[in-house]
Amino acid sequence: MTGIRFLRPLLISPFFLLVLAGAGASAELPEQAERQALAHRYVHEVLPYWQRRLQLDEWHVYVLLSRPADLRPGTLGNIHWDAEKKTATIHVMDASGYPADIARMLKDMEVTIVHELVHLELASLPVSDADRSNQEFAIDHITDALLRTETRTPISESSLEAASPEPTPRH
Repeated sequence: MTGIRFLRPLLISPFFLLVLAGAGASAELPEQAERQALAHRYVHEVLPYWQRRLQLDEWHVYVLLSRPADLRPGTLGNIHWDAEKKTATIHVMDASGYPADIARMLKDMEVTIVHELVHLELASLPVSDADRSNQEFAIDHITDALLRTETRTPISESSLEAASPEPTPRH
């Protein structure tokens, strides 16, 4: 289950099921237009989930798929925000930047969205140019931790109560 946790929002999506059916059981790549459509749908389904999870609901966040040439070399995305207006735009590398595996493409897109949202969460903190690489390092680790905890199922209070024995009275 760990390998497909990032696909959770799409597992109930009829569009996603059609794309997978069209791709067949092998990992063949669908046409580029289908990959772009899948990527577009995926990022727009994943963004609100992570925005809620990171409690950034008051922000109006938009996600745009961008050609690799429109991004800084070596990056998969970026974010620009206006703190006063509480608006932000996340640019995520589009499907043309991924030559293979659809699952890997979607995972990278989700990682990019979470990474950029963590930047937004930390936007109010002052950062000097000398500290930027340290901040990137920290954001990478926070992103990784958030995505790894996605596989854990929260324990409900009723489950805890049912599993724990009655407390022994102390005198």
